[in-house]
Amino acid sequence: MTEKPESIAVSSNQQSTVEVTQRSDVLSEVPDIVHVHGERALIIAPEGPRNISFPSAIPCLHIVEHGEITIHIEGEPEAVSVGANQLALLLQGHAHQVQYVEGGETIHIDTVIEQMSNPSARQFGTGNKNRCFWGSFSFYGDLAKSVLSGLPPIIVIRDLKQNPIEWLEISCQIILDETRGKQPGANVMVSRLLDLILVQILRRWERDAETSPAWLASVRDERISRAITAIHKDPAYDWSIDALADLCCMSRSSFVALFEKVMRQAPGAYLRKWRLTRSAKLLRYSGSTIETISEQVGYTSKEAFSRAFRKHFGTSPSTWRNAQ
Repeated sequence: MTEKPESIAVSSNQQSTVEVTQRSDVLSEVPDIVHVHGERALIIAPEGPRNISFPSAIPCLHIVEHGEITIHIEGEPEAVSVGANQLALLLQGHAHQVQYVEGGETIHIDTVIEQMSNPSARQFGTGNKNRCFWGSFSFYGDLAKSVLSGLPPIIVIRDLKQNPIEWLEISCQIILDETRGKQPGANVMVSRLLDLILVQILRRWERDAETSPAWLASVRDERISRAITAIHKDPAYDWSIDALADLCCMSRSSFVALFEKVMRQAPGAYLRKWRLTRSAKLLRYSGSTIETISEQVGYTSKEAFSRAFRKHFGTSPSTWRNAQ
């Protein structure tokens, strides 16, 4: 990456975005980067003791309508209990086992789906002790790993009754209806609803979490949020430390110290990582040339971009694009 001594970014973009002052909305950008895709959804209500195993690499959501479940995550020493009006989100896709009623055999979720007496109803069992919504989804691999790294194996929200998550119940119902009916466009509907649910859950969790990933931690500080918003909105702009500090109404030294405290990395390092994340998305989803993409994310030359991309992803932009 070619950089001027006084700058942390070089760009051919002539349009200043220093006027950006609104609070960062990084949560809205998460679905755009990770490309969530809805997979399966059903209601699980076993009539008797039952354990269900869920394989690795399948992120999923458990929402307990009534009763209580116990989640045993592979590699984690302690089980997690989730009661009525609570939910558990496993974004990292860890293999886990859910105990719906103590005792009973353990069966795989695929076997559960095969054994449903009425698959079109999207419900397993008719028990009244435990009733839970389960939904699985997938993310776009490389970028999702980068953006979602730092999140815990399981996120539990326990106050849904006192503080309901807006649209959660109706979103789950629509997801079930869409997966049940198999109407045209159902996959898109389910994925967009999962986008909404994911953002709402992360917003609620971040509010009370003691620690969170750097990109999510920026939401907590309005000044750093301004800088993150500006970088996200226009990664190609010639962002200097002084420009970002002015945007945050701070001195250069105070801005750098606060940025490193909140984001756990220097402003320049964050900008470079964000540019490369955006470039990977463009390589995957656009037909633009590598030279055009390098300009769009703020590099002065295709060669400088290729060097930075190879250092970050371990391969050249063209090889990475072909592999997708």
